Amino acid sequence: MLTEGTIAKAIYNTAVLCLGGTLTYLGLNAEGFLLFALLILIDYITGVAKAKVLGHSITSNKMKYGIISKLSLLFIPLVLAIGAKAVSADFATILFVGINILVISEVYSIIGNIYSIRTKEELPEYDVIAILGRRIRKILIKYGEEGV
Repeated sequence: MLTEGTIAKAIYNTAVLCLGGTLTYLGLNAEGFLLFALLILIDYITGVAKAKVLGHSITSNKMKYGIISKLSLLFIPLVLAIGAKAVSADFATILFVGINILVISEVYSIIGNIYSIRTKEELPEYDVIAILGRRIRKILIKYGEEGV
C-alpha cells in the first residue's frame, strides 16, 4: 500500500536522480552546483532578515518573487552547459567563469546582507547577470575569432 510518505520519498528520489543525471551528462560539478544552491538559500534567508531589520515590508508576494528570482539563477549554469553541449563545443571556460561570477555574487550579497543587519546601512548592489552577459559575450567573440 502506498502512503503519502512513500510517494514523497519516490518523488524526492526521482528528482535527485534526474538532477544528478542531468548535471553528470552536462559535465557540471554536482557538488559545486549544490553549494551554489546552498548559497542562494543562505542569501535568501539573510535578505529576509535584512529587510526585517531595515523595516522594509515583507509580503508573501515579494517572498514568492524573491524565491522565483533566486531559483532562476540556478538555470544559468544549466543553460550554458546545454548550449555548449548543443553545439558540441568545449565551453569549460564559459561555464567556469559563469559559475564563479554567480558564486561570488551570492557571497557578496550574503556579506552585504549581514553588514546591513549589523549596521542598518545598505551596501550597493551589482547586476551580476549583466556582468556575466558581457563576460560571456567577450569569450564567445574571442572563440569565434579563433575558430575562423
